[in-house]
Amino acid sequence: MTVEQTIMTSKEAPSSLSLFLAGALHADRLQANAVRLAIVVLTSWAIVAVPGFGSTANFSSIMYATAAIGIAAVGMSLITLSGNLFMLSMGATTAVSTVLFASTLHFGLPLAMLIIVFTGLVVGCVQGIIVAVAKANPIITTIAASSIIMGFGAYYSGGLTVVGQGDASWLSVGRVADGVPNQILIFGVFSLFVHFMCQWTRLGHELRLVGLNPVAGEYAWLRTKTVIIIAYAIAGAAAALAGCLYGSQAAQGNLRLGSGIDFDAIAAVLVGGVAIKGGRGLVIDAAIGAVFLALISNVLLLKGLSLEIQLLIKGLVVIVSVIIGAVAQRMGKK
Repeated sequence: MTVEQTIMTSKEAPSSLSLFLAGALHADRLQANAVRLAIVVLTSWAIVAVPGFGSTANFSSIMYATAAIGIAAVGMSLITLSGNLFMLSMGATTAVSTVLFASTLHFGLPLAMLIIVFTGLVVGCVQGIIVAVAKANPIITTIAASSIIMGFGAYYSGGLTVVGQGDASWLSVGRVADGVPNQILIFGVFSLFVHFMCQWTRLGHELRLVGLNPVAGEYAWLRTKTVIIIAYAIAGAAAALAGCLYGSQAAQGNLRLGSGIDFDAIAAVLVGGVAIKGGRGLVIDAAIGAVFLALISNVLLLKGLSLEIQLLIKGLVVIVSVIIGAVAQRMGKK
């Protein structure tokens, strides 16, 4: 018996829950499909109309711009799917991770990345325990955690930039066949792994169902606390991994690098079509949302628009995406 069937047949669960789950789990994919179509249309138009967009160097820059934010967005999507809105300590985790990455690079790139990602996992896990076990508000918890993390980073670094002593070229400028950056390869592998976990494992089904209806999840004896803690742990690891990418590109670490990744990750999640109320959407939608936003930023940059106009347009894109998502949700309930 699947997790969904367990909930539907639970005697304690409301009698209408089966109909609710059936509708929610097969909700309209209007927004997600619209983003995919928009990527194709925007790319096709830009290749023809925007000078320099179709060059190999520009596509490479788009991939570099996508990788770190995409990884963070994938981690953030787990928090949203679990019904806990957003993890607002991601920027702090990423920023401090750049400092720790630079500080540990002399151990070698693989070990430094392992140390940083594990540290991020532990930091996320602690926040997950506070939210899941202590039932603390997820927004307040992660805001407080952000302050603690940044405070630790300032104490550890003395507020100074830390220059890495080691070779991070494989991660910073390394490429696989056909000139694809290693960073985008890491982003792809991480996205597919988390997507597979959510789509084809019991843990993933439980995560989505807890996001849809946590009360029903409790009635059906789902591992509600466990899945929320794991979601936060993976999100923390994702933020730390993004910090490794930023740190390798700059060959140094400081508390400004990646500190604003929270907004970009949230924007990618919302634009991609993951429902803000939880339970609906795919992890891969957040990854595609990150690609779409990177394309928009690149086109605006090549068009020579000011930073203020770029922020305005990106904000409008997020608002329109939220409206489309709300309309799609209402359509799915009909």
